[in-house]
Amino acid sequence: MDKTLRALIVEDSEDDALLLVHQLSQSYELRWRRVDTEEGLALALLEEWDVIFADYSMPRFSGSRALAHVRQRGIEIPFIFVSGTIGEDTAVVAMKEGAQDYIMKGNMRRLLPAVERELREVRSRREQRRVEQELRLLETTTRAASEAADVLSALAVTLANICESTGWFAAQSWVPGVDGKKIECSPAWFCRDGALEKFRTDSLNHALAPGQDLPGQAWASRQPLWVRDVTKHENFRRAPLARDAGLRTALALPVMVGEEVIAVLEFFMRDVHDREPRMLQLLSAVTAQLSSIVQRKRAEERLHYLAHYDDLTGLPNRVLFTDRLKQAMFEANRHSRLVGVAFLDLDRFKTINDSLGHGVGDMLLKGVAERLNRCVREGDTVARLAGDEFTLVLADMAHVDHASQVARKVLDSLSRPFHIAGHELFTSASLGMTLYPFDDDGVDGLLRNADIAMYRAKDQGGNSYQFYSADMTAKAHERLSLENDMRRALERDEFFLEYQPIVALRDKTVVALEALVRWRHPQRGLISPAEFIPLAEETGLILGLGEWVLRSAVDECVRLTRAGFTGMRVAVNMSAHQLQQPELTRVLQRMLTNAGARPNQMQIEITESVLMSNVDTTAATLKAMSEMGIEISLDDFGTGYSSLSYLKRFPIDVLKIDRSFVRDIPADPDDSAIASAIISMAHNLGIQVVAEGVESEEQMEFLHEHDCDTVQGYFLSRPKPPEEVARFLNTKKPFPWP
Repeated sequence: MDKTLRALIVEDSEDDALLLVHQLSQSYELRWRRVDTEEGLALALLEEWDVIFADYSMPRFSGSRALAHVRQRGIEIPFIFVSGTIGEDTAVVAMKEGAQDYIMKGNMRRLLPAVERELREVRSRREQRRVEQELRLLETTTRAASEAADVLSALAVTLANICESTGWFAAQSWVPGVDGKKIECSPAWFCRDGALEKFRTDSLNHALAPGQDLPGQAWASRQPLWVRDVTKHENFRRAPLARDAGLRTALALPVMVGEEVIAVLEFFMRDVHDREPRMLQLLSAVTAQLSSIVQRKRAEERLHYLAHYDDLTGLPNRVLFTDRLKQAMFEANRHSRLVGVAFLDLDRFKTINDSLGHGVGDMLLKGVAERLNRCVREGDTVARLAGDEFTLVLADMAHVDHASQVARKVLDSLSRPFHIAGHELFTSASLGMTLYPFDDDGVDGLLRNADIAMYRAKDQGGNSYQFYSADMTAKAHERLSLENDMRRALERDEFFLEYQPIVALRDKTVVALEALVRWRHPQRGLISPAEFIPLAEETGLILGLGEWVLRSAVDECVRLTRAGFTGMRVAVNMSAHQLQQPELTRVLQRMLTNAGARPNQMQIEITESVLMSNVDTTAATLKAMSEMGIEISLDDFGTGYSSLSYLKRFPIDVLKIDRSFVRDIPADPDDSAIASAIISMAHNLGIQVVAEGVESEEQMEFLHEHDCDTVQGYFLSRPKPPEEVARFLNTKKPFPWP
């Protein structure tokens, strides 16, 4: 006999009870008890029973009262009347009150079939309730986790739902660390009650490697791990703490997305429980739902991050910057405080980015972001708008001096070298600052003011800061007006060229002419190249202007040839934007061919900063020009990188000593030594030398004594319009020295 039946018999007659026991024992291994009072029934119901049998009529305790007592306590146990006095009408009433069946003592043949039927039905009802409970757990967990604000909140609500629905006492979650090599206990956890502070603190303070402790084992195996008693488990480091906290049975359950473990859920019970397959199946279903929710949450968080943060530096972007600035302005209004808005642009970042590559440039931007964050308070905001442009919100300021202190702190911080990918990089910044509510009361206006102030700092040489003032707006409008006028200047033939002679000291002959672009504005007159050339570079207008200069210079080559000056070169300055044009050499070749000019009549001048912009492309372009026969001249030598390495890499024919080194020779011994060293070095490399900005006879004599090849400057000749060039060249004694 393999069936056990636990039967509670409510019967005042011991003989009748034994008769019932005899009938049941034919099919079951019986465990039974007889009671005949309400008190006895109450005590017996503290134990577990499979079925209750009751006589209907008893002297001290009726069967109907027994039925009412059982149902009032909410106990779901089959209740069967076994009586010799119950009639049909009474039996119907009893069934309505909650009895499952009634058996006449004189007809016991129905007893066993009735018991079998009721046991099956109660098992069916319990199974149905279990399924409903499981579905409810899945539904509520899915809904709550889906509505959670983020991944950690979804984990926390899942732990709470599982514990409250299935009887686990406490639970916590473990997630992979940043490097993915260990898992760390997360803030998501649940506990019904009790003192788990030490256990929880220890979990939070230790990261686990794969295979270590229960979460580490589940992480490594990707399988659930049920431990009957963790206090006796050999690979449970926290066993003493678990014992002190009263934790016994444990379950570590991995949450998977594909083959990736995104979390491990760790559950604990206070009692010892054997492995429950049905429980594991249910919780596995819950974690499967959770994994899809976490995937969606991750995607949502990523989208939110991309919408509000810069992916490279992790700083807030323009959207979040605007939101933070609005909040700071709101708080400033409430507390009568100030808000500082700074706009920061790195000096010479493009040169570093182009010369060393975008990878190094990106690492530099990340390094700048880290330093800027260390310069502000916790409530302030550092944002990256685009490229090398950063903004700061200095919230809750009591005095303007705080903004000045932060500006100085930022510039000092950025002045220290950055060590990136084997390079020691130096950069600086131009910073503009504006104040709310003094300068403007809107986000766009404040940002515009800070931008204008930043350009004033950059115009003054960079590595400085400027506070916004009203006159800056007028200058910004003037700058915008100048840009608009420049766009129409080419169409209106407002640009023209002048040519400055370059003279050989050996025989005092003109060997080249430098083409210098000028702009005659219809209202403002002559505008300095120092004003419009940088603006053309910033706006991209330099491409159209540069092409016009090239074409005009080629035409001048043809005029010189026709006038008999066949060995004369025309030098043209070229910008970084022009050198990056993929068709530049073909365009130049076509210009020369169409005009009937020779490549050896042209000289292209570039500065050191232009040379280092996108080094590979620049080197290829200059090589192609050199192979055509065009001479390459390096302008402003000594003011930039001044590196011998690029003199070897690039096809440089001529070095031009910058006027800043020529101006004070021979009086200044340092400048004299520099000029002399440049001449000597260039000659050793087979490179010709031109000294710019010569304005005195003493300078001429010094340069002649130190074997400088050629010179140019106002002492020899000012730039001349095309119509005067041929006349000047035909003059027998054009220069002011014998």
